[in-house]
Amino acid sequence: MAVYPSFLIDTTILFGICAQMLLLDIRIKNLEGSRRIFFVVGNLLVLAVNTVLYLILPTDQYMKLYVLVVHVPIFFIFWITAKTSAIKVIFALFTAVFLIYPANMVLTLVSQTAKWLYPAGFYIAYIAACAVTLLVIDRFFKPNFNYLIKNYSAPSFIKLCLLPLAYYIANYWLGLYNFAAVKSAEVFSLRTLIFIITFTAYVLILDIAKSAREKEALQGEKIALSLLLESADQQLSALQATQEQAVIYRHDMKHHLALIEGYLADGDLEKADKYIRLAQADIEDITPNHYCENNTVNLILSSFAAKAKSRGVVLAVEAGLPDSLAISETELCALLSNGLENAIEAAAQVADEQFRKARISCQTHKGNLLIFIENSFTGEVAMENGLPQSRREGHGFGVKSIVMIAEKYKGYCSFEAKGEIFTLRIVLPLNQ
Repeated sequence: MAVYPSFLIDTTILFGICAQMLLLDIRIKNLEGSRRIFFVVGNLLVLAVNTVLYLILPTDQYMKLYVLVVHVPIFFIFWITAKTSAIKVIFALFTAVFLIYPANMVLTLVSQTAKWLYPAGFYIAYIAACAVTLLVIDRFFKPNFNYLIKNYSAPSFIKLCLLPLAYYIANYWLGLYNFAAVKSAEVFSLRTLIFIITFTAYVLILDIAKSAREKEALQGEKIALSLLLESADQQLSALQATQEQAVIYRHDMKHHLALIEGYLADGDLEKADKYIRLAQADIEDITPNHYCENNTVNLILSSFAAKAKSRGVVLAVEAGLPDSLAISETELCALLSNGLENAIEAAAQVADEQFRKARISCQTHKGNLLIFIENSFTGEVAMENGLPQSRREGHGFGVKSIVMIAEKYKGYCSFEAKGEIFTLRIVLPLNQ
């Protein structure tokens, strides 16, 4: 039955194409029009041509041409599409050839132990093994492999290619494209041993890439978080400057009163009334509300109360913090600002104006700083490892900043979206 082996060949080629797409991070939907057409049509032609060649040529002859009619055209298709160096595409191609072995191993075992399943059972087992392998590539290989492709230089890949190339040569020598030879127990054992050794080397290489990727990501997060704290410091300075303006304004109040008295003495009630209203508005804009004994907290809460009002959000505040706390003003500002910023922004998106609400409570209890913020929201909140995930590029560092500060003080923070209410809880021990 010639059709069955041709199906296996097509499945193998299709596996290689899908594996290389994952390893080189190629997504058809992201390709430009002409490149997309070239990529899809080119790979379909490879499949079609190989199906025809397998059906019209003797198997042994076709297998001798396999590299020329499969690997070479696919290399050029991916090289042109990926717009990366040829050596990186070769590395991905050899890796795809390497990663097809688990499926071949499953097929060999099934063909030796369950011959009664031939041919449909063999084919189903092979497809299932290919699908599982692709899932493993996507889950474990892809992130770190993509990091290698994007960050390592071409000369580095010349050295890396020696690994899959050695595997490729060893298997070719053992009869990679000779179906009769690979079924023998001796060859099967040798190929499995070579696969295990090569796989171990891949794991070590990708583990190094993973460590480098995590270190780079952590460094980036540290920079972003330090910028957030710097921003919080600037915001706090601005709020303190506003407070100083209020002090100056109060100091100059006698001059304002003298001017109003002059208007009244002249009988110009309209000018006096207008000036009083302007002065009153100025005072309200720069005078922070008194929520608690902590001046910094009053400044921050007053600022966000004004911001909530401008966004149509009703902000309820309950604060009972002492004048001084065993936490830096910058970190306290970062906690309150990031929590309130996200809460007000989410509440402002709610369609029903009556439900645009947020609430904050900050207290101290038994040597702990307790911060509780809740707000209404609409839609769904994507959570990962207990943390809300932002879909907007450049966002999400506020949450990481809160987590970082909580970890620094060996405290606790939690994020919960239940119903249409989002809740943030922070507990920081202050008696360390």
